[in-house]
Amino acid sequence: MKAARTQPDGAAHRRPRPATALPPIRPPNPPHPPTTTADTAVADTAVAGQTAPALPGASTMTSRALRTLTVLTATASLCATASTAHAAYAAQDTGRRTPGIAAAWARAWNGTEPQALGALFTADGTYTDEAVGVTFRGRKEIAGWKARAGTLIDNVHVTIRTTRLDGDRITVRAVYSGHLKGAPRPFAVPMTTRLDLDRNHCRIAFDQDDYSLAAVLAQSGLPAGWTPPAT
Repeated sequence: MKAARTQPDGAAHRRPRPATALPPIRPPNPPHPPTTTADTAVADTAVAGQTAPALPGASTMTSRALRTLTVLTATASLCATASTAHAAYAAQDTGRRTPGIAAAWARAWNGTEPQALGALFTADGTYTDEAVGVTFRGRKEIAGWKARAGTLIDNVHVTIRTTRLDGDRITVRAVYSGHLKGAPRPFAVPMTTRLDLDRNHCRIAFDQDDYSLAAVLAQSGLPAGWTPPAT
């Protein structure tokens, strides 16, 4: 009979234990700076969808830039209709960039409000139509000339082709068109207009229109000696 093999006490019941996974090592959270009253105000304003107020420590450069932008915007709005004309004093062809005052002058002629034309002039401004041989002085008379043209001509229209800026003067080359009431045909003739501006380049001090009255009458199918009816 063979003797039974003996093992150390408890050896038969021992099992290898799996290695226990160590928890990952996480770096400590960085310290948070203390929250100030100003930080809370900025956060509350951002939540409300508003612009955050400037903090006492805001950049000086940013404040200067904002002030500069405000001044530039205010200055540009003082004379918006003539900003392009005021930008240069050397003679130059402006091409497609029509000076604001000249564009406003054309819009006034193409519109139906006589006062819109008069308002573009200085209080003592003058308007001369060389073809007809008349001169008007002051905003009221100039507005009256526009009203008179409306009673004689249907569809009065000024189409600017080119402009030339020379100091305080704008030379406009345009097409003057319309239909004399009672005439067989409409007309469209070239016109050159001289606009002398005031020293601020905001209003017109002098206007001189030059076109061929003979061409207007010929295109309209009217005799050379035709004159408009008296008012």
